[in-house]
Amino acid sequence: MQSSRALTTQAKLRFWLALLPGLLLMGFLLFAYFYEWLTVGIIQDPATIASYPFGSEEAMSAGGWYYRDAPTYAQQTLVAFLVLLPSCAAFGQAIRHRSWTWVVLAYGIFVLTIVLHSLVNHLLSPENY
Repeated sequence: MQSSRALTTQAKLRFWLALLPGLLLMGFLLFAYFYEWLTVGIIQDPATIASYPFGSEEAMSAGGWYYRDAPTYAQQTLVAFLVLLPSCAAFGQAIRHRSWTWVVLAYGIFVLTIVLHSLVNHLLSPENY
């Protein structure tokens, strides 16, 4: 029979393994959106901006309406970054409280954020007007 200490360690391991995919994905998205906003919107490095296909029909049809120009793209990446922050707070609360309820809530907020952000991007597309 296993000791209660071993069960506690197994429970902690399951808790962290449940959180890990969401934390990694959210961390990647937060970093990517912030980096894109910083390089295109704030630093505005001409070489970096020239490497993006802003304004081309191909980029706008494949990537989205916000590839129209650099300021629009920068604004959209900043909005995406800010919209993910409540998910980040929910994951932080899950870690702080070590609660499965918070884990489920954090994933729910994260998925809802991704879905609603995609829906709003689609609805704001100039092709829908």
